[in-house]
Amino acid sequence: MVTTQGARALAPLSLEVFARVEDARDDWRTLLAETAASPYQNYDYARLWAATIGAAQGLAPAIVVLRDARGTPYALFPFATRRSKFGLRVAEYICGRESNLNLPLIRPGLDIDFAACLRAAAARMQQPPDLFLLKNQPRRFDGEDNPLVPQGAERSPSAAYGASLRGILAPMEERFSSGTRKKLRYQRRKLQQMGDLAFEHAAEGARKSQIVRALFSQKAVRLAHLGKTNPFAQEAMGDFLARIAEEGVLEVHALGIDARVVATYVGLAHAGRFSVLANSFESDKEVARFSPGEVLLHALLDNLASRGFLEFDLGIGEAAYKDAVCDEKIELFDAVFPVSAAGAIAAPLYGAATRAKREIKRRPWLARPIERLRRGGLAPRG
Repeated sequence: MVTTQGARALAPLSLEVFARVEDARDDWRTLLAETAASPYQNYDYARLWAATIGAAQGLAPAIVVLRDARGTPYALFPFATRRSKFGLRVAEYICGRESNLNLPLIRPGLDIDFAACLRAAAARMQQPPDLFLLKNQPRRFDGEDNPLVPQGAERSPSAAYGASLRGILAPMEERFSSGTRKKLRYQRRKLQQMGDLAFEHAAEGARKSQIVRALFSQKAVRLAHLGKTNPFAQEAMGDFLARIAEEGVLEVHALGIDARVVATYVGLAHAGRFSVLANSFESDKEVARFSPGEVLLHALLDNLASRGFLEFDLGIGEAAYKDAVCDEKIELFDAVFPVSAAGAIAAPLYGAATRAKREIKRRPWLARPIERLRRGGLAPRG
């Protein structure tokens, strides 16, 4: 039993932990429709992630639901547990690196001791964790505070970047400087000279699958050129993207020249927000020199605004193209909640690791030797 408190408190709530995502479906979908959530909290997105990437990584779902005596759900925590490289069992948000905005689903006004709630949940999990490691959480989202970001939480190594699409009556291009507009027109004209230029928004059927395959191919070439590891080469990642595309969770956009895909953007939509999951562009120099990805991005923003979307985000991590179109930096936080003696000992180490990663992000030259070690299997990931 979880005790509520405060002026807006409700009756005592019961707590249940599900070891399968599917068993929490009805509660999840109810709360998704009634709480502040990003596209990454989509039930089907989490379900398919758990069945592919999560299963490949050995993660065990642990979906925590709080409900009242009538069965009405009031909160859902989408967790999974794993064994860390230090031997500890860690509970974290279920979609791992494939979620850029992590949030619990909590009805407004629910006033409980959330740290005590996590301890109670841990005790009921099939594989009880030593600590909760909750990364990349906004402190506030859609006007609601996130109670799993306590005071003193570490700032995540990188922020997310977003843009408001509210009140846009003219094309997005008109929000930018004359120099930027001139450059975009030049780039588009040069691409048009190569063949029949076509923007494909929310592609379906066989074309949707073709665009996703093009994204994989373009990512492989680009990451190899940069000397970085390619997560898209993993079979589980391929299965995941293919399944969310097939089931309509993934929205796919592309720029084509004579039906040849030269740039892609794929993402998730929920409640007026579009979140970019991945993007790519053709590395062929004759095409790449005219920035097809940038041209597609501006067309995508126009398309989303015309369809009534209100918010857009480009995910975690710094990049010049994000600065060019985004007007919001979404600060994210990592919180550690130990629930065992071993977890309490390890918690400060996780905080120190977050600070170290944040420092590396500020000094990119530090990342290069670490990436070389990772590629050689001599340094851990994550």
